[in-house]
Amino acid sequence: MRVKSKWHKTQIKTIDDIAGALAFNSWRITKNHLEDLINEAFVIEKAQVFDIIAEYLCFLIQCVDRLVFDKLSTKQRQELIIVLAKQSADYYQENKQERIGSGDHWKDFIQIYNSRSEDYANYEFTDGEPNYHFLRYFGEKTQKAMTDADEKWIVQQMVEIQAPKAFKSIKKSVDDLVSVKQIVSKTEQIERKKNKTTRSKRASTRKDQPYKNTSSSDHLI
Repeated sequence: MRVKSKWHKTQIKTIDDIAGALAFNSWRITKNHLEDLINEAFVIEKAQVFDIIAEYLCFLIQCVDRLVFDKLSTKQRQELIIVLAKQSADYYQENKQERIGSGDHWKDFIQIYNSRSEDYANYEFTDGEPNYHFLRYFGEKTQKAMTDADEKWIVQQMVEIQAPKAFKSIKKSVDDLVSVKQIVSKTEQIERKKNKTTRSKRASTRKDQPYKNTSSSDHLI
């Protein structure tokens, strides 16, 4: 699946367009960071993978929420985060079902997300970035999903390396995707399409004289 991570600034996009691209990019960032942790010799058991994925996705969604605060209206921001969380849950459900087995993984993720959202509300951004306590909370939640052998090292790894790196990636994504000419709701987009007159139906403005065929050689058989 290929999703554009950047659009032309002259384009008009919907909240759903932006949320869909951010959900895809958040999933991609999370997968890359899982590989980073494995390459750094952290042991991640199969059963722990999706616990870590959930923590990453919740962290990234919270970062998006802060990053769009001054870029979107309150209504747009709320709509974006709701759609982003639901689409992230879709990725979580699809992949966990494929790797682990059937279950209501979508609902499980939403419950984790709601719980984390309440907690992240206690932490702040400083100078446009998550502060130490914000990062520390993410690290501690990730720590609980790791093996006992790695748990004392993972918080430092997350706070100093992984979390800032993930934030940098999602910030670039937000900056690129939100910087369009206009952001509209899906309803507005549908109305625009209804009201748009197609080129083929527009009345001609040409003043050409009507064509009159006077030669049989002009006919194509």
